[in-house]
Amino acid sequence: MDDNTLSRLPLCAALACLLTLGCGQSLPPSGELERNPYAAKAKELTQQRDFRGAAELYRKALRVNPELALAHLELGLLCDDKLGDPIAAIYHYRQFLELRPDSSKRPLVEDFIERAKLNLMASLPQSPVVEPNELGRLKTEKAALLQENAALQQRVAELERAAAVLPVAVAPPVAAPPPPPAPAERPTTRSHVVHRGDTLQSLSLKYYGTRSEWTRIFAANRHQLRSQNELKIGQQLVIP
Repeated sequence: MDDNTLSRLPLCAALACLLTLGCGQSLPPSGELERNPYAAKAKELTQQRDFRGAAELYRKALRVNPELALAHLELGLLCDDKLGDPIAAIYHYRQFLELRPDSSKRPLVEDFIERAKLNLMASLPQSPVVEPNELGRLKTEKAALLQENAALQQRVAELERAAAVLPVAVAPPVAAPPPPPAPAERPTTRSHVVHRGDTLQSLSLKYYGTRSEWTRIFAANRHQLRSQNELKIGQQLVIP
């Protein structure tokens, strides 16, 4: 199926075609995915329904070649349809359009972006009255978290590569064991009453100085939180 035929299909049928292409058949005959070993393996994992493994391999392919446009499109489809990550889907759809501005699939991919935006809005925490400014703030915060996570992953990869080429250090002489430490003070358990605009990430930043410790708060309150987005105004949370 060529690009012109695909662009004339209705949205639902075209989505089905793209997803079929991404889950087992070849995309346009440029061969750019097949020439990248990570992308080629990702297509195999997609056929085996290992969607998370496939997504990780597409990310590795893009770290090797950030201009691999079809890998952005495949990853966008996986995040959108299989992994429930509309923010990542929107990012990769836009990267594809930036790399392929004249693609005949452009109207279709733009429709996918709009659909992913609707999915994102539906996933945001709901309240009786949600102000547009509040929704914008939440979207900006989620985007910043994703950007921060991507930067941390890149830094970890750089450190791993640097560690692989360092010479093995000679172990120093074994010193006498230090005296036993004084008994640690028992940590104090705190509590927080949820206000409008609070999220687990913002509470983590407030109490721990970083957004990445939100899982500690979530784990300590699993008896009253079914998901990380279930905060209610007036709810009292335990801050470990």
